[in-house]
Amino acid sequence: MNDESEFTADLLAGGYYVTPQRFAQLIGLNDRQTIVQRWIDLGEIPTRCIGGQILVDLGALILMTQPDQS
Repeated sequence: MNDESEFTADLLAGGYYVTPQRFAQLIGLNDRQTIVQRWIDLGEIPTRCIGGQILVDLGALILMTQPDQS
């Protein structure tokens, strides 16, 4: 079965993951990657383990930071 889905830039629609190093770069902490690693260790930012590598889950992070829309 060949399941081809279209690419969407909507981070909430698909699973988008970046390395902790890339995440640090994106948020302006490239020279302080230990801060990002500490957040990961404390569970303060969502991650997934894919292929043995820990990656930051951008979609889950966005959902965490959105105010409750009740």
